[in-house]
Amino acid sequence: MIFVTGATGLIGSHLAYHLVSQGHPVIALKRTNSNTDSTFEIFKIYSQQPEQDFNKIQWVEGDVTDIFSLMDALQGVDEVYHCAGLVSFNNKDAKKLMQVNAEGTANIINAALECKVKKFCHVSSVATIPNPDKKPVIDESIYWKASPSNSYYAISKYGGEREAWRGAEEGLNVVIVNPTVVLGTGCWGQTSGQMISAAYKGLLFYTEGITGYVDVRDVVKSMVELMNKNCFNKRYILNAENLNYKQVFDLIHRNFNRPLPKIKANRFVLRLAAMADKLSASLSGKPRRITKELIHSALGTSIYSNKKITAQTGIQFIPIAESVKHICAFYPENNPEYW
Repeated sequence: MIFVTGATGLIGSHLAYHLVSQGHPVIALKRTNSNTDSTFEIFKIYSQQPEQDFNKIQWVEGDVTDIFSLMDALQGVDEVYHCAGLVSFNNKDAKKLMQVNAEGTANIINAALECKVKKFCHVSSVATIPNPDKKPVIDESIYWKASPSNSYYAISKYGGEREAWRGAEEGLNVVIVNPTVVLGTGCWGQTSGQMISAAYKGLLFYTEGITGYVDVRDVVKSMVELMNKNCFNKRYILNAENLNYKQVFDLIHRNFNRPLPKIKANRFVLRLAAMADKLSASLSGKPRRITKELIHSALGTSIYSNKKITAQTGIQFIPIAESVKHICAFYPENNPEYW
């Protein structure tokens, strides 16, 4: 039996479909107020019999912050894929980030140890692999270094990764994956889905910061392959290509037949935008969208290596241009048949 946390999110929903399509029995964790519609939409996209396949998932209510619900859910489970996590760069969410990403991971590690789980895959982030020494290429040899520039999100994900390593020290067979920016269909209001939605409306500004991108389908394939190969007590960066933001936004705009962004946003422009965004957030009560972490990412350069994962699995990553084309084809306004 395979247990999946975060099955209503981008990675977890695609993983649930992949496992079900391979004939594996899946138990998926959901919070009491969580909606599984987003997961069903993924099945509608990929499956020829979506309702039948979706109903193969055994949903259990619980929360990673509630260890007792995890203990109950993990009875008889052989493998765990821990995809649940909170993504936020709003300082107001610092406490919640630590509760979900760090303490939540500690809870499921402890439950997995207690329930004698055989295999455990932890979805971390490249946010735990900072590059303060400005190495030209970031690979798995780089480890966390404390820095004032580290976001609360990065700190919380590093806390979760430490718990996964602790589980490995206590005898749990753990593999850790560090995806770059994950692109995929569905979950349009979350993470990279927000980027797709913003480009659909049309963007005027662009930046030339560089980071890594990977298709969610490749993330899922890599996770399953690493678990099948028993690649334990190791971590793997999952990255298809390193591109600057203008290249990615141009791809999205072209697929939506939108005019390309034409105004380059430098640090001064972004800081002005951040001030305006802060004022707007204080008046409206809505979360801030432009933070110092976003500005740092938009202007920075981070080149990620995928040599370790390709050597281990032989995976051929989906080109980002192909990934973006696929995603835009299933965007709700483009393809209402699915939504």
